[in-house]
Amino acid sequence: MQVHNQNQIFKQYISRLQTDFILVDHGLCPDWSRGPHRRRRDSIYFILDGKGEININGNIIHPKNNDLVLLPKNSIVSLYSENDSCYNKYWCEFMMHHDGVSVFEKIKFPYLVSLTDGARAIELFEILDEMHLRNDAASALKINAALYELVSMFLENEPGTFTGESRNSGFAEDMKTFIQKNIASPLSNRLLADHAGFNEKYFIDIFKKSFGTTPAQYIRQLRLETAKYELLYTQSKAEYIINKIGYSSVQKLSKDFKAYTGMTPSEFRKRFK
Repeated sequence: MQVHNQNQIFKQYISRLQTDFILVDHGLCPDWSRGPHRRRRDSIYFILDGKGEININGNIIHPKNNDLVLLPKNSIVSLYSENDSCYNKYWCEFMMHHDGVSVFEKIKFPYLVSLTDGARAIELFEILDEMHLRNDAASALKINAALYELVSMFLENEPGTFTGESRNSGFAEDMKTFIQKNIASPLSNRLLADHAGFNEKYFIDIFKKSFGTTPAQYIRQLRLETAKYELLYTQSKAEYIINKIGYSSVQKLSKDFKAYTGMTPSEFRKRFK
């Protein structure tokens, strides 16, 4: 029953996917090495030759001949080649998503698979290369079919897991660090979502699942806990504290602090310091 239910979840989700093909190319790519960056599109590489290293969300891989490599949208990636000409490879860029959320954030995929025979992968890339210049409906269907088959190769020997949430393993820690570092500044949902690389609605859903509360409630609590620390362990005045935690006025802090602790800041300091 569990396997059946999982299959139904996969089928229902896959049936709603949208696929946007962007580009396909092959050959050598000089100056390929690049420091950590957030991927803005989904990418697949099929390696023909070369040596190097790819770090994907902290997972280090060393692709070789006949390897397929997946670089999902929103993943943090760095690239390094051991020679001047880099990898000789096929590659394509696309976005496979539902409501703007990449399929690779909903289903766990391996970042690398080694193919026994790469002939079919090459054939699929050649189909993409041939069809993307055409404007007829048949070509559009063939492009989507080729992309789906390439993506499916990553799961043929390692079944995926439907997570229902982002696979960015560093999401919670990244959010904590970013919010703490910018606690004195206005922190809107849009700003936080842009930092995470998600659309706003999806970001709020993932944040609530990760932290058990909304971004606004989490930020408010963090600011008030910081205020408590300042009141107990420093001689800081209220004017300094509101600037440090991003409050607009002493009156606003006093009101929120009393709702949070049952005491005004001055009462809290007098009682516990």
